[in-house]
Amino acid sequence: MKIDRIIVAALLVVLCCTARTSFGDQPSFPMVCRGGAGMRIMVNHDVDADGIPGATAMFIFFKAASRPGSVSQPLAGECTWMDRTLKSGEPAVLWVRAPHVEFAFQVEGDGRVSRDASGLRLSPEGNSNEAQKWHYMTDGVLKGKLFTVNVYNGSGRVLVVTSVGP
Repeated sequence: MKIDRIIVAALLVVLCCTARTSFGDQPSFPMVCRGGAGMRIMVNHDVDADGIPGATAMFIFFKAASRPGSVSQPLAGECTWMDRTLKSGEPAVLWVRAPHVEFAFQVEGDGRVSRDASGLRLSPEGNSNEAQKWHYMTDGVLKGKLFTVNVYNGSGRVLVVTSVGP
């Protein structure tokens, strides 16, 4: 029956596009983004009572694209689900946290972030694989590149990043 084949095909798409995370059994789903104007990065560090930094959290604020990623690529500063657009009330902010990532940057007296031959001097650092994942996202934001993430809706406030890359 044709309807049965459509239902089976739809279930296979959902299963193939769902990734299990290290945060328990929370499924995550693919999202495609294009960095650039309209996107904003915010980073903060947990600091204990002795002033010792703990985990670092990064937020990437974006605009919702008007089309799914499977239909067209997002414009600068936008993200979208691969299979649909964001629904009203879904967060327009990516969030990731890691204990072994730090951010290095220099700010000039006039508030500009310093540049060198490679561009803005803003980069994630650390001795973990996580730093490379963060670099992939920040590079996409700062250079207007396409980047993909797998996320789930964490408490309706942020989209929690579970993995990056195609």
